[in-house]
Amino acid sequence: MLKHAAKLLPVARAQLCERAEVQILSVRGINFFNAPNGPSVKQVNIEDEWYNRQRNIFQLLDKQPYYPVDVFVAPNAVVCGDVDIYGGASIFFGAVLRGDLNKIRLGNRSTVLDRAVIHAARAVPTGLNAATLIGDKVTVEPYAVLRSCRVEAKSIIGARSILCEGAVVESESIVAPNSVVPPARRIPSGELWGGNPAKFIRKLTAHERDRVLDDVANHYHNLATMFRREQFDHGTAWRDVEAWRQKLVDQGEYQWINFREQKYMMRLQHEAEALEKLAS
Repeated sequence: MLKHAAKLLPVARAQLCERAEVQILSVRGINFFNAPNGPSVKQVNIEDEWYNRQRNIFQLLDKQPYYPVDVFVAPNAVVCGDVDIYGGASIFFGAVLRGDLNKIRLGNRSTVLDRAVIHAARAVPTGLNAATLIGDKVTVEPYAVLRSCRVEAKSIIGARSILCEGAVVESESIVAPNSVVPPARRIPSGELWGGNPAKFIRKLTAHERDRVLDDVANHYHNLATMFRREQFDHGTAWRDVEAWRQKLVDQGEYQWINFREQKYMMRLQHEAEALEKLAS
């Protein structure tokens, strides 16, 4: 008899747990912040929100980005912290410039393409400045990662390449795609490097140094200028959103719930219950 009861005990315990989970989910769907008289509120996914709450340019504590009016920053790019962006530069879609631990500088007409990441460490193995410094007319291709390195003017960092702490890429140089430049590695001017770890491949031709590097930088600058002209400095899309929401309210298809007032009423209710307990 006892052996049979011991076998049934785990089954009964599992059934009780399932019932408890169902009850918790049902209560969670009915109550709002455990309010006994609160409205029935369903969870709203972020993609269903009326507004996109992502900010693409913002400061971190006392570190604030600097950028002139002719800079293009894509709506879903992120620029935060101690970041200086100079005239004509462009930051394409999904790119991240994070100046939280140290400074980042992006030179004139330089381009950071889609989903590239640029950030900085507090210190580098060489003991030199740990800031990430990018010169003029530099092209950082998609998915590249740069951390506490220096890239001088008219250079190209290939797609999915990684520049580690203390690396230096001198002017008019190219890092091939899918390359890894180790910490404190120096790439001389006018050379093509590639591989993991990056090694010397060949010297750049005069045509590549005089025309190709400039053409690449100018191409992305013109493309970013086209995007910037289509983008308002201060968007007015919220007016259309408000008009559409009011239309849904008038048609009875959308119910506006004042969550701030609901929380205030809940707080008053909790305070009243606490006073009753103290009085009793």
